[in-house]
Amino acid sequence: MNNPIKTQIISFYKVPLSCRAAADIGCGSRAKPALLEIENDSSVAEAWINRAGTVLAVAWKENDMTKKVAKLTFDKHNIHFQVLNKQESLEHLTNFRQIGKWYRGSDVDQLSKEEASRISETATELFFKKNEINQGEQGKIKKAIKSYFEAELVKIRTSDELGIDCQTTFPLAIVEIYAEHIGKERADRLIQKYGMPFGINNTMDCCG
Repeated sequence: MNNPIKTQIISFYKVPLSCRAAADIGCGSRAKPALLEIENDSSVAEAWINRAGTVLAVAWKENDMTKKVAKLTFDKHNIHFQVLNKQESLEHLTNFRQIGKWYRGSDVDQLSKEEASRISETATELFFKKNEINQGEQGKIKKAIKSYFEAELVKIRTSDELGIDCQTTFPLAIVEIYAEHIGKERADRLIQKYGMPFGINNTMDCCG
């Protein structure tokens, strides 16, 4: 007699991992370290996050190990979480693992690259509209900023390291990119007029 197929246990958690620079997508930089660490545990089959960064899912190999595995990882990475009830979990099961709606492990790099594009748009659009930069300059600066963040946001950082970089390293990098393309004098004038970095501090809170 064949053994019955055991239904996989999947736990869903509400998490605050939406990207502040693009609220409709998850922050890959915050989610990636936790997803990789959870999935590296021997009790875990898969770890996913939804596109919005609001729900993280763990598929267990045997039993639900929320307290011994998931909670410890969430606490380590400063991620507040809430276990979803049965009804809420069933709602997420309807599209669980669907391409473009859920991201597993390093696949969240796709979200980070999308975030990089959003940041490059926010960091240049206002100044083009205010005639601080021309169309040609905007295109070159936007491309450089996007390239920079595509490389940076996929790196593994602790939540503290990421917070520091969002407030210091990343804004300075944007200033340097502007200085490279329009000259230090004009870049300094933008700082004096709009603040550091150019009045877009809300974007630099992207990683939370």
